[in-house]
Amino acid sequence: MSFSKIDKLTLYIENRVFDSKGMSGRSLFATISILTILMAMVLMNGYVSNTAQSFSNEDDRNQGEAMHIKFTRVGNHLKLNNSDIKTFNNKSESNPQVERSRAVDNQSNIVPFDMSSFLKPIESCSSVFRCTANVSTGWKDNTSIQLSTNNTNKTSKVIGEEVKVQPNGRYDLIIHMKLNKWATQSRVVLDGYNQSSNRWYDIDQCPSANVNGPLNWQEFTCGISIDTNTTKVRPVLYAGWSSQPKEQAITWFDSLYLKEFRPFLKDPNLKTQVVYQGLDKPISMAFLGPNDFLISGNNGTVQRIKNGVELSKQSLHLDVAGDGILGIAVNKQTEINRTGTTNGMYVFVHITLNKQGKDYHMNEKGTMLNRLYRYEFVNNMLVNPKLLLEFPCDYNHNGGPVLIGPDKQTIYLAGGDCENIKFQVVANKALNNNTGLEPDGTGGILRITEDGKPVRKSVLGTIYPTNLYYAYGIRQSFGMDFDPLTGKLWDTENGANWGDEINLVEQGFNGGWNKVQGIWKDHDSDKNFYANRVTYNPPDLVNFEGNGKYRSPEFIWRYTVGPTALIFLSSDKLGKHYENEMFVGDVNNGRIYHFKLNQTRTGLLLEGPLIDKVADTDKELDNVVFAENFGIITDLKIGPDGYLYFVVYDEGKIYRIVPKNS
Repeated sequence: MSFSKIDKLTLYIENRVFDSKGMSGRSLFATISILTILMAMVLMNGYVSNTAQSFSNEDDRNQGEAMHIKFTRVGNHLKLNNSDIKTFNNKSESNPQVERSRAVDNQSNIVPFDMSSFLKPIESCSSVFRCTANVSTGWKDNTSIQLSTNNTNKTSKVIGEEVKVQPNGRYDLIIHMKLNKWATQSRVVLDGYNQSSNRWYDIDQCPSANVNGPLNWQEFTCGISIDTNTTKVRPVLYAGWSSQPKEQAITWFDSLYLKEFRPFLKDPNLKTQVVYQGLDKPISMAFLGPNDFLISGNNGTVQRIKNGVELSKQSLHLDVAGDGILGIAVNKQTEINRTGTTNGMYVFVHITLNKQGKDYHMNEKGTMLNRLYRYEFVNNMLVNPKLLLEFPCDYNHNGGPVLIGPDKQTIYLAGGDCENIKFQVVANKALNNNTGLEPDGTGGILRITEDGKPVRKSVLGTIYPTNLYYAYGIRQSFGMDFDPLTGKLWDTENGANWGDEINLVEQGFNGGWNKVQGIWKDHDSDKNFYANRVTYNPPDLVNFEGNGKYRSPEFIWRYTVGPTALIFLSSDKLGKHYENEMFVGDVNNGRIYHFKLNQTRTGLLLEGPLIDKVADTDKELDNVVFAENFGIITDLKIGPDGYLYFVVYDEGKIYRIVPKNS
């Protein structure tokens, strides 16, 4: 059944559950009036007698008109007549709010949340927050759910109906919110039910960081990944609390829906091809030659795939921990001969492992290590490992990519801030703690020779490992590449649920973490985002006697997308208009973004709403989305054939993008 039609709908309320008759099994949520949610909340709080009763819950601050709807008792049920539903059923007749400028809806399964299903308020509507059916404001019309409170320390939330989902499925969760100036930390959370543990858990929230008012009606789009053992989900509205005592904080919610992922390329002249599939959690790839590459997984394996066939014997298998193999790179100074011998081809592998072989989830600080090894590639095997780097790490943010420099003799390695199991960072000076310990290899981009030696004199210092730092103040990077025209390094950086970045990284670059992320200072919680704390010149950063230089990002996602690989397309095989331009993958939306550079190639050529270098909403990204609705994209590479390849972690696939007539 189309989500825009309701046929012979009768609504019953019994034991806090709606039963919608006549709905298609394909629809996750029946489209019912958004306003009936308030009826259910009031019923559960003892406002219904044994006779027909009207509902009235007016907001004493005159923020919305309350509606009056009659229920009739039928045995043990309370029945809401069809005629009463029709009065407020305009969202079922037409859904202009689901129209997107990118032409993907005809390829996607859009399923709206039944807003009438929010029937389980954890806190009482009468004691913590007020629930009002508002008919003066909405996303596309004048109807919305209004939650208000003057509580300053206790959040209000309402749990929606449980619905079945496809395990391992990928969806966009689209929500619409409005906040007055006192509303603080509002959001929508999607709960998932794990069938194995029989427990509900938070899958993710939308937007990625809590929102503070004032905010006019805004759409938020968030990629959602469903785990293997998750069989159903439920939406939860969080209205937050008031930022000021005695002031009424109000959050309005409207039009929540899921959109099932459907792969999409924006350019109609291009298409995708599956190069290989059936891989186990692939992370990174590195080409050995045409139709010949290595692929690494977070399970510690490196596998060779040649001419579309996976060699039966693994090239490498390591005992790893955490995220396993973080990055792999090949220095192709020599060609592979017919026997598979390379006579000097090096493969660099960046891994995380345990010091003492214990379960890493139980580790205390310092029992994990990051290592960079150099291998020789001989007879399809990685042999003769040489340890080039070792530095302490922890439960999270262990870094990622390995990159060969333009001179083919220098190795660049991205390391994260190594957050511990309690989601805390013990910041050293490389993480902008002026009173912290000396740098230990974390929180920066390190640069060494093929033998693991420092490259000339580092601008930050002469003592090991400070003399290895090319850049510092970095939280977590999954992507970096050199501009083929200027030789300058660029990277991506993951923010704390907000403030993802693209940076131009020159020697001595200070990314500002953990004093600033994006352009927002005073990080105090991954979920708490304060949009008014903007700084382009953050104070109190570590500058290593003036040699470290802070530079604000060249691009920022206000709400996280989880940017991963970054690459310059040093080929014209997809068209001259793409040659030497930047492409960036992401985790949350399965997207590849396309950015043009300015004339000096020291910044991105951004127009319209992105001219301020910040994507404040998902809608503002429309003009830079190149591909979307794939899985978790972990790597981008240019093949010897000049085409763009990308690795999709959760699908276990490698794709390439080619001209449609190819």
